[in-house]
Amino acid sequence: MQKHFWLLFLLFTLNACTGVAVKRPNLVNEAAYQQRTDKLLAMEEWGLTGKISLDDGDQGGSGKLKWDVGPDQSEMGFHGAMGRGAWNLSMGPEGAQLKLSDGTEQTAVDVDDLIREHVGWPVPLGALQWWARGLAAPGVIDNEQFGPEGLLVSLRQFGWNVEFNRYNSVGDIELPVRLKATRNNYRVKLAISRWRMDAGHEGTN
Repeated sequence: MQKHFWLLFLLFTLNACTGVAVKRPNLVNEAAYQQRTDKLLAMEEWGLTGKISLDDGDQGGSGKLKWDVGPDQSEMGFHGAMGRGAWNLSMGPEGAQLKLSDGTEQTAVDVDDLIREHVGWPVPLGALQWWARGLAAPGVIDNEQFGPEGLLVSLRQFGWNVEFNRYNSVGDIELPVRLKATRNNYRVKLAISRWRMDAGHEGTN
C-alpha cells in the first residue's frame, strides 16, 4: 500500500512539473501576441512593397506587389503575377474591383471570389491582409504556434498552413518579411522588402 502511494505521488509530481514547464511559456507568448495584435490594430493605415509568388502545383509565377491599406479601403498593385500582366485590385465595404492592364474591369462582392475567377484558384487575399502582419485572420483558428516573443511561427486557418520564416523590426514592432501559405497543391509566398506603418515607422528588409 505504501509502495503504491509513493508511486502515485511520483506520477502526480512529474505531471505537475511537466504542466508548469510546458503550459506557462505558452500563456506568456499568447499574452505578448495579444499586446502586439492590439498595437497593430490601432494602426489604421499601413502598406508594404515586395514580391508575391503563386503556384497551383501545375503552373505558377511571381510578381511585384504594392499594397496600401486604409480604414475602409485596400488597394493592391501587381505586375507579372502568374504571367497575367499588371493588374490593380481595390477592396472596400461595397466589394472588390479588379482592373487589368488591357483596360477591362471586373467586380465582385467577395475579393476571394474575384481572384478565383481571374487566377483560377482560391488565393486567400482576405486572410492574407492579416497573415501579412503576422496575425491570425478573424474566424476559426485550427492551430497556431508562437515564438519566444509572442510572434506567430506557424498557423493553420481556413485549410491553409501558414509559416512565418522571418521577422524584422519596424520601429518598435516586429513584422514578417517572409511567409508561405500552402493548401494541398496551392502555394502563396510573400517576400516583403519595405513596410509602411501609420505611426510613422518605415522599415526595409
